[in-house]
Amino acid sequence: QMALQKCGWGANFIENHDQPRATSKYLKEYQNNSDAVKALAAMYFFLRGTPFIYQGQEIGMQNEIWNDIHDYNDISTIDQYKLAREAGLSDAEALEVCGKMSRDNARTPVQWNAQANAGFTTGTPWLKVHSDYKEINVAAQEKDPDSVLNYYRKLTATRKAPEYKEVFTYGKTVPAYQDSETVMAYYRETKSQRVLVAANFGREAVSIKLEYPVKKVLLSNQNRTDCPEGMLKLDSCEVIVLECEK
Repeated sequence: QMALQKCGWGANFIENHDQPRATSKYLKEYQNNSDAVKALAAMYFFLRGTPFIYQGQEIGMQNEIWNDIHDYNDISTIDQYKLAREAGLSDAEALEVCGKMSRDNARTPVQWNAQANAGFTTGTPWLKVHSDYKEINVAAQEKDPDSVLNYYRKLTATRKAPEYKEVFTYGKTVPAYQDSETVMAYYRETKSQRVLVAANFGREAVSIKLEYPVKKVLLSNQNRTDCPEGMLKLDSCEVIVLECEK
């Protein structure tokens, strides 16, 4: 961000067809919840550049548990499995190691509903459907206003809102609270606007001293509508987007 904003434009993503699912790659076990998925989404979505959303990312799809090497279609993963076995790992150990970073995690069929094959096809999909499709699917999240899917819609609406599209498009990125072990934060700034994006990825709640007075809460994954003056308390896996005075 710091280098590119001086001379170019970025393509921002946390998932694509060559990566495992972001929910499994970046988040720890205690962060296995929708708040953490939303926090991860917000932190990349408001950076300078074009945010890309990969299929299934918008409902928080996760890595699958692969129990048989024959379930894979990715030649790279199959080669890695063979190397792991030749290095002395057991079948279960090799599957676990390869499963964490396999590209096939992001290539399983999109989970549309809780019906057969997650509603993706009446035929036989090229890869097995993720085993959690009855819990994580588009149909279920459409009905839940607090779902990951609807949060992505809020992210998009906030970034494209007429009163903020200038700062989110052309504003410079300014890192914030870099001395914190668990808070990731940055400002987006123009000559007339300043927006703070801050998330706590730690296990425990933290309090940070606000550097500028808050004008408005633009977005919160915990439905916060106001912010006390002076100090900001962020619960575990909480993210907030604040318009601050310039």
